[in-house]
Amino acid sequence: MNLPDEVAADIRVAAVAAGCTVALTLALEYGLGVAASPLLRLSPVAVYFGYLFLGKGSTGSAFENPRLWMLLTVAVTVGAAGYAVR
Repeated sequence: MNLPDEVAADIRVAAVAAGCTVALTLALEYGLGVAASPLLRLSPVAVYFGYLFLGKGSTGSAFENPRLWMLLTVAVTVGAAGYAVR
């Protein structure tokens, strides 16, 4: 199945956001036993929405690089986990 590069990049960013959201929720709930708010647990999805509204339409900008958004999603997930444990 051949997908256009733009669609494949969207799928990769969405997969990273979904995976980070699930991993954060499971790690906090079952791994660390921390009861975090749904807003905190859904913080990786907020980065994905940022990618949709800021990254896709900015041609020639550094914001359109999907790898940047995937790394930002992972960084926000780690930061949210650190905040919840603190």
